[in-house]
Amino acid sequence: MIRLIILTPNGVFLDKEVERFVVPSTKGPLEISGGYTPIIAALDECGVMKITMGKSQYYALFQGTLKVEDGRAFVMCNEIEDGYSIDMARAIASRDRALDRIQKMEEGVDVKRAKASLARALARISVKTLSEGLE
Repeated sequence: MIRLIILTPNGVFLDKEVERFVVPSTKGPLEISGGYTPIIAALDECGVMKITMGKSQYYALFQGTLKVEDGRAFVMCNEIEDGYSIDMARAIASRDRALDRIQKMEEGVDVKRAKASLARALARISVKTLSEGLE
C-alpha cells in the first residue's frame, strides 16, 4: 500500500491508501506501489491514470508532476477528471472539432492548440471507455 495524494489548483482531489497506481509520465507509463524508490517525474500533457484499490478506477490526468518519498506519492496536476463524470458525447464532439481543424489547415488555425485539444479529447474518451467497461 502507498498513500496517494492528488493535488490540483483547486485543492486536494484525493488522499487515500491505494494498492498501486499508473501515471502517464513523459518517459512512458510509471506504475507505483508501496516501497517504491523516491522519484520526481514529469507527467505527460494528458493521459490516463489508473488507481487500483481492489478494483481499478480511471482518471483523465492533465499536465503535472509526480513525487514519491517516504511511503507517500504526490501527484500535482493542472486538472484531473473521474472517468464516470466525463460526458462522452461532449468528448467525441471535441475530438471531431479538433480533427476538423487539423485536417482543414485553414489560415488562422492554431494547429498546435488543435492537436492539444485532440489529445485531451482522446484521453477523456479512453478514460470514459475504461471506466464504463466499453472496450
